[in-house]
Amino acid sequence: MDIQYLMKQAKKLEKAMADAREKLSELSVDAESGGGLVKVQLNGKCEVTKLSIDPKAVDPAEVAMLEDLVSAAINAAVEKARTAADAHMAQATGGIKIPGLG
Repeated sequence: MDIQYLMKQAKKLEKAMADAREKLSELSVDAESGGGLVKVQLNGKCEVTKLSIDPKAVDPAEVAMLEDLVSAAINAAVEKARTAADAHMAQATGGIKIPGLG
């Protein structure tokens, strides 16, 4: 077994993973709840990049419902972002399962 070859491959994989991590912020997923009353956009790092609330959803007497709709939209978007990020990282690592990356 050629140790230098293995070291080169490890460095190559490390660079590919670093590049993939950087590109996660470029991924974008959208989710909604309440039939589109609340829309959320997240990047691949699960950061909210856009939140849109239809004025029809804003009723002072129904604050709890609006909070539930926002939570549901964010949770749906987070799940999509994680799935997209996992696929992106799997592509970068050639499908190799690396502990701590998902």
